[in-house]
Amino acid sequence: MTDQSPRVVGGRAAVRRAAARSTRRTRYLLAAVMTVGVTLGTVLVGNAVGTAATPPAPAPRAQICEQFGSTGVAGDKYVVQNDRWGAATTQCITPFDTGFNVDVAQHVNNKGPAGYPSILRGCNYGYCTAASPFPAQVSKLGTVRSNWSTKGPTAGGTQQYNTAYDIWFDPTSTNAKRNTGAEMMIWLNRTSWVQPIGKPYYDVNIGGTVYTVWYGKTDLPVISYVRKSATTSVTNLPIELFTRDAMLRGVVKSSWYMTSVQAGFEPWTGGTGLRTNSFSVTRNGQ
Repeated sequence: MTDQSPRVVGGRAAVRRAAARSTRRTRYLLAAVMTVGVTLGTVLVGNAVGTAATPPAPAPRAQICEQFGSTGVAGDKYVVQNDRWGAATTQCITPFDTGFNVDVAQHVNNKGPAGYPSILRGCNYGYCTAASPFPAQVSKLGTVRSNWSTKGPTAGGTQQYNTAYDIWFDPTSTNAKRNTGAEMMIWLNRTSWVQPIGKPYYDVNIGGTVYTVWYGKTDLPVISYVRKSATTSVTNLPIELFTRDAMLRGVVKSSWYMTSVQAGFEPWTGGTGLRTNSFSVTRNGQ
């Protein structure tokens, strides 16, 4: 489970930051175009054989240590967020276009997650990633597929965490606050005593893989699909099939909207070195 309290991603501040990022990108693109134009002009006038200069590589992204700090990646198609919602201990991440690395995680929790460093696509607290296919009504969802490659922690000592998708549903497509429908998690792996909210009920086979279904409730229902054969990566994960199962079991309603698909880690103890190498999610191929 992740906290959906207001963070850097949402609100007026996020809109201003998004506008600022857009302005910076526009200036960069204009400068790049002018540079290439001048280079090409020189080649034509001099009647020489050559190619335009390669634009400089983008500067490395800054490390994020703020509790709810976040930034857009891959042209703002995704957002990477620190989301240290359950502890006061230090957690820092470094984002890149396809994922992020947990540089420091000094957590000592034993009764719940310290946070959810993650990458997301969709709408969260009124902020929507660029060209987002979400919110999407469940009854018209179509296919939602995801690829995700991760790596476990590198630090020694006790490391307790889980690797999981966090998918949110709301009765409306315009809610700019905390979702009020349901939360659905898909766990790829977990360490010894880390477990979802609630208790396990039954096993289901989804897309050829067996999951144990847990059900619990906070202020809204939470259904978690815990993979029985742990893995660190998935390809073409059929998220729409999990949604259909949750709908058939009465947790998600067909009239509701899937608002975002998030993927990350819930470190309880430690967590340094957890890494998303690459992540993507599409709806109907887009």
